[in-house]
Amino acid sequence: MLHVGKTGGTSLNHVLVEHADEARLRPVFGGHQLRVADIPAGEPLMFVLRDPLSRFVSAFNSRLREGRPRYHYPWREEERVAFKEFGTPDELGGALSSRNPFRRRRARRAMSSIGHVNTHYSYWFGTETEFRSRLDDVFFIAFQEQLDDDFELLRRKLGLPDGARLPQDATVAHRAPAGFATELGPRARTNLARWYAEDLAFVELCRSVAPEVNRRSGLQG
Repeated sequence: MLHVGKTGGTSLNHVLVEHADEARLRPVFGGHQLRVADIPAGEPLMFVLRDPLSRFVSAFNSRLREGRPRYHYPWREEERVAFKEFGTPDELGGALSSRNPFRRRRARRAMSSIGHVNTHYSYWFGTETEFRSRLDDVFFIAFQEQLDDDFELLRRKLGLPDGARLPQDATVAHRAPAGFATELGPRARTNLARWYAEDLAFVELCRSVAPEVNRRSGLQG
């Protein structure tokens, strides 16, 4: 199980751990650092993805509150500098095309400094060619925006009991508390779509192959 940051993996991991002894395949969790390249060829793997702009908003707000309430990971110094300058995801996204070259430079520095915001999908999956070469090993692809429906399919594929459910408690699921800015204006959306262009393309690739991947039994060989 790859845990791609800010995609809903905490919620999915929770229920898989809870029912690990009942699954047809026993899940192995590698944390945020585990990448496809670290998994031997032939080993089944699964993961959750999220729209990159939605993931950016979630990542920004998660680090803004230092991971609370589920965790507490204090800001690194470069994050402290970034959040002193940019208070919302929209401010940072919009500043990427600021007419002020100094603010634009600070925005780019912040994008490369804030945890999760600064990590692209290529960190976990490599190039498109590298990922395609491992498609036979992909057991399941889920998407945060439809995680309830995807989990029901995964639940049946793994043979988990009917009562297995994703956690509803916001802290357990590591969902953001109310009160944080989540809207992106047109300028920010345009800038961020450009910044995360490769991530957007990767998500579309995974959406195109997910139906076939998820229908497979995953028990080849």
